[in-house]
Amino acid sequence: MRKFATVEMKEVKGSMQTFEKLYVDTICFIDEFEKEIKDNPQYSSEYKTILSYMNFFANGQMLPETKFRVLKGGKGDIKRFEFKSKNLRIYAIANPGGKLVIMGGFKKNQKRDINKLNEIAKDYINYITNQAI
Repeated sequence: MRKFATVEMKEVKGSMQTFEKLYVDTICFIDEFEKEIKDNPQYSSEYKTILSYMNFFANGQMLPETKFRVLKGGKGDIKRFEFKSKNLRIYAIANPGGKLVIMGGFKKNQKRDINKLNEIAKDYINYITNQAI
């Protein structure tokens, strides 16, 4: 069974919601994604833009569906979200008091990434449910 931990995202500060990032067996997929894109100026810029969207959202501001959307079609009661730019996606799930950022990805891999998001989210919910027992 995977082990999970969460850490507050220092890049996102909000008065209405908190944002945390997920570690899966000591690996943080959003940190790995950030490392992957850091040397590409376009992707790095888009990533910073998505972080600004997340800050707006954390402070109670609404975002248009072109920047943020609730993902449909997931199994179970897990609310899943996508923050997006032209080429990049950041995936999160609902967390008490805010959002839990799971991973990042590219628009071209969106279908595969959403499947991965669903798998990780399901495992995480099972993990925290078992921890509460």
